[in-house]
Amino acid sequence: MTKVNRFSKSRRALIRFLASSSLLLITDRAWGATRPPTPCTRLGQKIVFRGRKYTCIKVNKKLVWDKGVPLPVATSKPSSSSSPIPSTSPTAVSSDSNPSPSSASTTKARIAFAKSSEVPSSGSVVINGKDQLGRPLSVAFTRSGSVLIALEAFCTHAGCIVRPNGKELACPCHYSIFDPETGKPGNPAQQGAYPLPRIESVEEGGVIYLWV
Repeated sequence: MTKVNRFSKSRRALIRFLASSSLLLITDRAWGATRPPTPCTRLGQKIVFRGRKYTCIKVNKKLVWDKGVPLPVATSKPSSSSSPIPSTSPTAVSSDSNPSPSSASTTKARIAFAKSSEVPSSGSVVINGKDQLGRPLSVAFTRSGSVLIALEAFCTHAGCIVRPNGKELACPCHYSIFDPETGKPGNPAQQGAYPLPRIESVEEGGVIYLWV
């Protein structure tokens, strides 16, 4: 009876040993299939392997890597430079908004202003009339050979109407003088005077036409 009990105990011990060994073998294979190749040497140790983070744990008194958790996939955020930024540069303006003198002249009106006979062959004369809108307009005419020169007769210094004075055009208000052909001020001492603006003119059939 004693021998039977001893045999039973021995067999049960053998079965437990084999079962424990099998469990360890299965566990070791299961963990080894995915665990990192680096040995786990310290409880709680962490490592990243193939996109997963592993932690060192104790299983059956052995230190092994756990199953690991997937690392979050980093999604690239669009940089601020990729988003459209309103431009702070000035918007290009069409050249048509700033017409050149040649194009501006096409918008002027042609008016019959005086007779050719009113302008002497030499010297200057100031003729008063009206522009295309009926506003007062005074023009100083001077002949230079076969060329007829027309200048606005309003003094650019005081606004008075200039008058012929010998070979010059003179302002009766502050005595500013101007060249009758170029319109440039001739008195160096006068302040604030600019050249008298020139007006396009042409003679046709004894009539002087202006573009104003």
